[in-house]
Amino acid sequence: MNLQDLRTELSTRAGETGDHPDLLPGVRQKIHRTKQRRAATAVASVAAVAAVAIAVVPGVVTNTQPDPSSTAPSDYERDGISIPGRIGADKLLGGWIGNQNQDRFSFSWTPTTNHIAVRATCTTESQRSKSVEIRIGQRVVATAQCNVGATITDTYGEETRPDSPLWLTTPVGRNTTVTADVIDSDTREPGDKTARVAVGIYSTTGSSDFRAVPQPGPRDFQDKGVVYRRQVGGDTLLGAAVSEPGAKEVRFRFTGTGAPLKLQPFCTADEGPLPTAYPYSVAMSIDGQPELSMSCGADSTDAGAVGSATFAAAVPAGREVEAVIKLRDGRKGTSTVPDNALLALGVYAQGPQRTVGGVQFDERIEIGGRTYRFDSFRSAPGPQKKVTIDAPVNQEFVLAYGGKNLGSTAPVQVQARAGTEIANGIEVEDGNDLGVGKDVIPAGPARTAAVVVTQGEPTGGTLAIAIYLPV
Repeated sequence: MNLQDLRTELSTRAGETGDHPDLLPGVRQKIHRTKQRRAATAVASVAAVAAVAIAVVPGVVTNTQPDPSSTAPSDYERDGISIPGRIGADKLLGGWIGNQNQDRFSFSWTPTTNHIAVRATCTTESQRSKSVEIRIGQRVVATAQCNVGATITDTYGEETRPDSPLWLTTPVGRNTTVTADVIDSDTREPGDKTARVAVGIYSTTGSSDFRAVPQPGPRDFQDKGVVYRRQVGGDTLLGAAVSEPGAKEVRFRFTGTGAPLKLQPFCTADEGPLPTAYPYSVAMSIDGQPELSMSCGADSTDAGAVGSATFAAAVPAGREVEAVIKLRDGRKGTSTVPDNALLALGVYAQGPQRTVGGVQFDERIEIGGRTYRFDSFRSAPGPQKKVTIDAPVNQEFVLAYGGKNLGSTAPVQVQARAGTEIANGIEVEDGNDLGVGKDVIPAGPARTAAVVVTQGEPTGGTLAIAIYLPV
């Protein structure tokens, strides 16, 4: 189980487009939030690493590796458990191995780079599904399933990238606390006295799907480290605002253009001690109607590119309206907000679209800092449960897919495929409308791409698939 699965299952690598659109828990009106899915691929090379300051917390074991700025990082071993000094080109910044039957530990750490990969392993004798959750400060940065025999090398290094909201409150050079908690994978209740945990923090330059975040320009909106770029794909920014830390509401006014709207929320309140199960959501409205709800979340400070909710009604050109985003706490009897939490909203005028059997594809999209244009599409009746298209040869492309009016009485799940490889997918509870998912597919030989219904029984409607090429 990785972090993306905990927060936004079935996100894509793209502006979410990752964003892995994807349907989030808490969506009340078919709000499509697109997220980056980070494929479990090997990480690339990294520059030399500076020394890391480590303070020992009682009961916590820490290594005493040499200064990695002058020598290659050494492996850290204890009781037969090993944390490698290198995994590929990634270099160990700090390694910690807990005691047997220790289901929680924390330690002081000072980051020296804003691009890290966190790897963790956990063993348990419990009959229930357990996982270990790693936090830096109050932000969850990695999770790992508790499996007998798993090693650090076996696990996927979950990246915290330079555009992560973590660095807004925990900048490089500022001491912070890293915490490891063993939790029940289903209930999130902490505790397992049969567990043993190991954690390694590595410097990295990123996996092959690293999202290149464009530098903000003079016409982009910037406040408190949060950026809403003026142009993202074919969409144009109409207005944005960022709260003061700890605020529960943001309001601003903007002028409509007659185009449909995309609302891009940014929320860092959903970080706190266990067993909090991400209790916050956000409610957004334009002039009070309608109120759209989404889960609280923030995956990038490039806030206009990694998530969206579609506001179906267009605001007439020239009309000034008020946009509002409010923070809601799902817990009874409490309304506290972390002091450093930020709440923000950006409103974009949606660019031109292509409609295929009711499924709407943008003419231009941005994924991984690159802009792609709509190239070709295919569609099929929903009951066929599959639609295919010829993929470009030896060229990277974006595979977009969705469904409309499928009429299934049960939840529907679809998979996207490129040749024999499975990309990502979409799952919806109402069994009717899928929204649109997007995956970046690497260049390869001649092959067929497809979207296939793997769960549910569509009785009507349309499945659609489209190819986007780089601009």
